[in-house]
Amino acid sequence: MSYGLYDYDRRRRRRFWVRAAKFLFALAILGGLATFSYLVGVEQLKAREIALQEEIATLTAAKEQAERRAAQLQQIAQTAEIKASELEVRFQREVPTGELARLQELLAQKLAEGVDANRLAFIISQTGTVRNCTHPETKRFVLPTPLYRGANTSVTFANGAVTIGGEGASARNANGDAEAWFDPRQPVTLKFTQIDGDVSEATGMLPIQHSVVIGDKEYRFNIVESSARSFVEISGDTCAFP
Repeated sequence: MSYGLYDYDRRRRRRFWVRAAKFLFALAILGGLATFSYLVGVEQLKAREIALQEEIATLTAAKEQAERRAAQLQQIAQTAEIKASELEVRFQREVPTGELARLQELLAQKLAEGVDANRLAFIISQTGTVRNCTHPETKRFVLPTPLYRGANTSVTFANGAVTIGGEGASARNANGDAEAWFDPRQPVTLKFTQIDGDVSEATGMLPIQHSVVIGDKEYRFNIVESSARSFVEISGDTCAFP
């Protein structure tokens, strides 16, 4: 009987240690897995931290570069604004406006036509002197149109020194048909023929001012619409030139 009890106790202890060994082995495996997972997690966190630091460094560098570029652009804009203000002041100072611009345009036109610059300068220098002019003379004539080119379509001034004619656009009736007389609401063209054959023209809306220089005389004309239909009225005088 004692042999049987001993054998039973021994088997019981063996089963205990086997279970204990299995338990400890399972704990070791779980501990190993936990440690491995912890180490992997730590490495991932370190890698993530490094990546975030690199991203922060990149964003910081981009921000600094953008700030430098913004400062440069602001400086460029300020410089451009200053230059624009300088150009505006220079433009206002150097580019003529109003009557001065009109005179400059007229001078450029005369120079392009071949008028001597010294002559123009002399004329301008003499503008302050009192001019010797004749009493104005007024005449009128029928302004020709595409439908009328009959009699009384020109006049002469200064004993035939200048002959004035021209043409206008035909007026229209209520039906839109062209009439023989000119339309004063449309531009007209006036021709000034000198006694030597030279011809100059003036085109525009009435009234029109025009002058012709022949030798030492200037013939000045002012052309307006006449109260009589089809006619234009011209006032002209003769002045010493220059």
